[in-house]
Amino acid sequence: MRPETHQRLARNIRKPLTAPPRIARPVKAWSVAVPRERGEEIRRRLLDEGVLLNHLRIVEAGGLLFLPTRERLEIGFPVEEREFNEGFVPIRSYKDVVAVPEALRRSLPTAFDVIGDIAVIKIPEELRPYRDDIGRAILRWNTKIRVAVEDRGVKGDRRIRSIELIAGERRTATVHTEHGLRYRVDLASAYFSPRLASERKRIADLVHAGEVVADPFAGVGPYAILIATRRRPEVVHASDANPAAVALLRANVAANHANLVATHEGDARQVLRQIAPVDRVILDLPHTAFDFLEDAFRAIHDRGEVHVYRILERAEEGEAIERIRRIARRSGHRAKDVRIHRVRAYSPTQHHVGFDVTVDRG
Repeated sequence: MRPETHQRLARNIRKPLTAPPRIARPVKAWSVAVPRERGEEIRRRLLDEGVLLNHLRIVEAGGLLFLPTRERLEIGFPVEEREFNEGFVPIRSYKDVVAVPEALRRSLPTAFDVIGDIAVIKIPEELRPYRDDIGRAILRWNTKIRVAVEDRGVKGDRRIRSIELIAGERRTATVHTEHGLRYRVDLASAYFSPRLASERKRIADLVHAGEVVADPFAGVGPYAILIATRRRPEVVHASDANPAAVALLRANVAANHANLVATHEGDARQVLRQIAPVDRVILDLPHTAFDFLEDAFRAIHDRGEVHVYRILERAEEGEAIERIRRIARRSGHRAKDVRIHRVRAYSPTQHHVGFDVTVDRG
């Protein structure tokens, strides 16, 4: 990769829904020519069918209105390919330029993730026939985004997103910047979420000088590298069972000069046994992290801290705390303190919850 390309990718972080200044220019498009008195009727019909290019200005000539369309349409009116001017309406969101039926506009996602220069969007089932249009609208809204992919959910033991390219360059790799550090990410082979940037900073700020830290679900390394470069640990053991993630992790450790990170590949339980004792463990695997909690407690020295995550209803938090205490006792530790931190909303009723657990061998 050329240096200027790398620098361009590294500057691409999640942006607010604003757009750069727009310059009107002629655009060639198909159109239907309708009598002026039927203009609003046909315009709404085309808009509902998702075929009206509503970012282009309608042309009036010879008593006819020329309505710009995505393709050549045969609907009983003359068709003509001609030039149109872009309107000067400011684009506040990709929704301002996407062509979907009016009845479905309320289903358009309000937000999506931007990882490097790749937009990652979850599309409701009723909008899937228009996913390519949605992808193109995102790229048009923000020219710094070069790729749009549909997120079909995280699948498998290795937490890999099921994604499909819907617009832009045909790639899934990018460079993402977070807290001044740059991470090579390939969405098709290793999981990464920009939504946890604040949580990663919160955990890093808790690390004391000289600690031995374990990050057994390290992915591409955002927890481990941040801790190693911003705090003063003795070492951060970063590991993952996914070989593709470990390859990216090692590349990111080198690129960010994170010399205090020791990388490992393998099962979390096995790695924790090999590197014990440690002072702090990060179990960033919210759907199954409790399955590894006893192994994390056993890896802790006489005293230490474990950060474990879970997707929970608020009513389930009390039972989760009791379960944590039971697992700690089973491992030979005592949970002296269990603190809850709600990381983010996960669904209308569930939260991504972090438990900061201080244990000792009392």
